[in-house]
Amino acid sequence: MIRTSSVRLRVTAVALAASACLLGGAASAQATAPSPDRAVAATGTATGTATETAKFTGSGTGGTMGSAIESATNVALSYAQAAGWQRSQCYRLASDVRQSGGWFTAVSQVFCQR
Repeated sequence: MIRTSSVRLRVTAVALAASACLLGGAASAQATAPSPDRAVAATGTATGTATETAKFTGSGTGGTMGSAIESATNVALSYAQAAGWQRSQCYRLASDVRQSGGWFTAVSQVFCQR
């Protein structure tokens, strides 16, 4: 089932890139297999250019709420970089912090766009 979803996503991205090229714009779309910690989408605009977006989720721990969020965000950004995104193309979309014992656990979601 994952393979089918991956193929369907690649076909959609290729079709979108091809249609953007036909309209006179330059398009670059790279699709990856969907997983629980990331989502990739490619959309076209009326001018014919394609925009690729992705969300990555990371978790981390720390002695303070801030350090736990920073740790989780850095993990999500490392996933984004492994997928070919630059840090400057991404920002933290949301985060959640919980206290467990003397430590804080955080989950952070990063949104990337190019």
